[in-house]
Amino acid sequence: MLKKLNLLTASIQAAVLAGTAAGTVAVANTDSEAQKVERIQVTGSKIKRFNLTSPTPVTVIGGVELENQGITNVNDLLEEMPQATVGLSPETTTNYIYASGLNTTDLRGLGSERTLVLVNGRRFVPGSVGDTAVDLNNIPTSMIERIEIATGGAAAVYGADAVAGVVNIITKKSMDGIEVDVSTVRPEQSGGEANYFSITGGMEADKLSFIASLNYTENESYSKLSRDFFANPVNSYGNPANADGEDNIPGRVILGKPTALAYYSEGGDFFTKNAFTTDGYLNHHYTFDENGNIRAFDNGLGMIPNPGVGRDANRYFTDVNNMGDGIFSDGYKSYFQTPLERVIASAYGTYQLNDEHALTFDFTYSNTDSTTESSPAFFRHTIRRDNAFIKDDMAKLMDDNGLTSVTLRQANEHLWGDRMYNQEREVFRTSFGAEGYLTDDWGYSTYVQYGRIEQDTLWTGEVLTQNLANAIDAVEYNGQIVCADRDAEGNVVGAIEGCTPFNTMGATSATAAQQDYIATTATRFAKHDQVVFALTVDGSLYELPAGYVAAAFTAEHRRESATTAPSENMEKGLIFGNSSLPMDGEIEVDELSAEISIPLLEDAFLATDLTLETAFRYMDYSVTGSDNAWKLALNWGVTDDLRVRLNRSKSVRAPNLGDLFTPNSKTFSSGRADVCRADTIASSGSKYKDNVIKNCQADGLAAGWMPTDEWIGGGSLPGYIQGNQNLENEVSNDYTVGVIYTPSFVDGLDFTVDYWSFEVDGAIEYFGRNSVALCYESSSLDNPFCGNFERDEKTGNITHFYTRPINAAQITKKGMDFESAYRTDVFNGSLSLKLTATYLIDDNQNSTGREEDFRNYVGETASPRWKGRLSAVYSQDDSSYVLTANYRHATVNDNDWTAEDNNYNDIPSYTTFDFMYKTYLMDELQLRVGINNLLDREPPRNPFTYDDGEFFDVKGRRLSIGAKYTF
Repeated sequence: MLKKLNLLTASIQAAVLAGTAAGTVAVANTDSEAQKVERIQVTGSKIKRFNLTSPTPVTVIGGVELENQGITNVNDLLEEMPQATVGLSPETTTNYIYASGLNTTDLRGLGSERTLVLVNGRRFVPGSVGDTAVDLNNIPTSMIERIEIATGGAAAVYGADAVAGVVNIITKKSMDGIEVDVSTVRPEQSGGEANYFSITGGMEADKLSFIASLNYTENESYSKLSRDFFANPVNSYGNPANADGEDNIPGRVILGKPTALAYYSEGGDFFTKNAFTTDGYLNHHYTFDENGNIRAFDNGLGMIPNPGVGRDANRYFTDVNNMGDGIFSDGYKSYFQTPLERVIASAYGTYQLNDEHALTFDFTYSNTDSTTESSPAFFRHTIRRDNAFIKDDMAKLMDDNGLTSVTLRQANEHLWGDRMYNQEREVFRTSFGAEGYLTDDWGYSTYVQYGRIEQDTLWTGEVLTQNLANAIDAVEYNGQIVCADRDAEGNVVGAIEGCTPFNTMGATSATAAQQDYIATTATRFAKHDQVVFALTVDGSLYELPAGYVAAAFTAEHRRESATTAPSENMEKGLIFGNSSLPMDGEIEVDELSAEISIPLLEDAFLATDLTLETAFRYMDYSVTGSDNAWKLALNWGVTDDLRVRLNRSKSVRAPNLGDLFTPNSKTFSSGRADVCRADTIASSGSKYKDNVIKNCQADGLAAGWMPTDEWIGGGSLPGYIQGNQNLENEVSNDYTVGVIYTPSFVDGLDFTVDYWSFEVDGAIEYFGRNSVALCYESSSLDNPFCGNFERDEKTGNITHFYTRPINAAQITKKGMDFESAYRTDVFNGSLSLKLTATYLIDDNQNSTGREEDFRNYVGETASPRWKGRLSAVYSQDDSSYVLTANYRHATVNDNDWTAEDNNYNDIPSYTTFDFMYKTYLMDELQLRVGINNLLDREPPRNPFTYDDGEFFDVKGRRLSIGAKYTF
């Protein structure tokens, strides 16, 4: 590394010791060959500074903090920071297909797509094809020097997507020696074990320095039923004592039994009367034994007394330890964590050409493998009376009840097996660059970077839905059992060629021929390429009385492209629950930015220093056109102890490739009837009734119009999920006001308080069938919702709808951050305390843009008023004791709750404690022993949260053991 740049590490270490990088740090240069004070740089600015003052709030997390928590994935720590929340994680992607196993962070709860993750100040490859959010699984923990979190005002410095802020992961640049690290995590209850291994080594020579590492992690899955608290679940049901909606008696109450809801039977079940009535319900519910004979369905605990109406009327409860015939329940084949295996190889190197210039190189290869296990494919089959496999007892039952067919509900675990979604992701990223000094006052940094993610998805346990329907409709024809070929009236006119008949009534196995005809697998290959060219020059423009005007200028070109290639059966929509068309999309953007720091005052009354920070970025996107982001900030040192910072900025987020180019995939939706129906208009009490009448007639529907298709009344309407190339960039107005207090009369103590505000307009939101109502309720037909469905020109019937992203939402978030650090000597050691907390003032979101649709989320589960983290580290000799507490304030499930809704809206506060002990058995060998969730805190006992792994710890108390050897 260049001699002038060698001081960077020492300077940053000094900044880290300052707690929040908010104060002024003067770094003395002890290098006899370079007598200048080194310019250094932190996240939030590309200007290297002689005196370090942060223009925006920056929280610094040292790599040692990962070690102190026994953490091997960056996101496991970030999700505990009060400024952030969980984006995606193995705990929240157990039901996802393409996102299985991803680890993304989400600053301010504004969405992972609005958090820009950088590695050494540069963009990283997205974690999923077509997205922008970075999968933190691809960042090697052993290479992390520190993590810097800058919130607000970052888009002008780093570009789009930094609406909520930037997470900049700084890696180690060199090393002299080899380090081996191994660790394991063992939960108290079975499942969820994790194993980690890394080897890191490097060399520091006169001209060449490098570091390389190999990381391996294995996280095992664990089922929900493996945890005691889930085996004793908290369910609710319709309150029998509730008479109406005005008696102040809750409509739903907690069911005080260890029960689960059951739905489908593996052997198949059916009713001989309307399943949506409770009269005689249990007496008309049947299934099959292993020989295909009918028997009464085993309902477990059976129906509870007077279970209510609607969704409760068609459900039965069963003991979780005695499921009876019901195999679909809250606990069946569901997991708290997706299994994940990852291997990461990475390297960083610097070759010093001379005292002024150096070449840089970095490389990352990552392979992650995750498998999500789901329920077996489940169906509703129509079994006609002429089915050849119906036995005499079922035939008599149907005849006695006058049935020409029954609907058989079935989940076939033993026939086709569980559905498994396997995701293998390979990430390759490399860059070549140069950095150095052009003059004594001006430096430069340039690089070219290429990255790719390849994502292979394999589905097993899938079924060709039409083939299954063909095989089940088996009849006797010309003396043989065949798959029925029927005419429009349902009469058998022949046999379907190539079809293998199948008896699904009580079946537990299938022949090879039946498997070949009905069962299948599906695949999808996807890739995302990223290319970046960038050049930054920074230095001093001229000198003012208060100091030098510093500047940084950047030019950047970036290209993102994504393609997907689904298998033929997915492309044609032939398999159960999955269909997808190929995608091919590309975005190019050219960006120019300027950042200028202007010292206004120095050593004046009530102003030890006053600096104006400005930044402006121009962006030209190939799809959404040109845009800009800017920042104005003041950094004001009032006294040696007190500093104030103010920031006003405009940020943008460009739509990602998925938002723009997602191809058609089939979907269905049931819900509200067409608002243009004459009977709907006549009975409407909506404030928008006049708009609806006017707009429906303007759309060509005469007064008194009624649809001719029955399903328009509220049934299942076909639709398509697709991207929208007419999207525009989101725009956010950001504000930050902060105070940093470092009292000189108390050594080692500092306080930071920051008020922040985000107002996002034109936020991208997906709209589907609900677009129909929004279209006609608007003041005119000139609105973005009317393009999301189509009508038949002759009948006026809606033929289909589109689920598309639209720039219609508005988001407002406001809050305050508090951070304090204190360091002191205690007995024969040292004690370090660090408190970080966030108070949420506003969390208003509106998906439609209409004023009356604004909803306040503050105080609900995802948006607690207070979140806090306190860490205490006591070090003595070669040993350290680390205690960490994480706190979430008490919340409610729904701010719009009334006493009529339920009796379980309140969710208590939640605190967990982690402990770690570290010691050196010898100079080269470190041993770590820790306990996470020290008090074995379970999720709150509430129907909404008792199994919520997104915000609460569902893994339970666990022991972590690790060792590190350096040689």
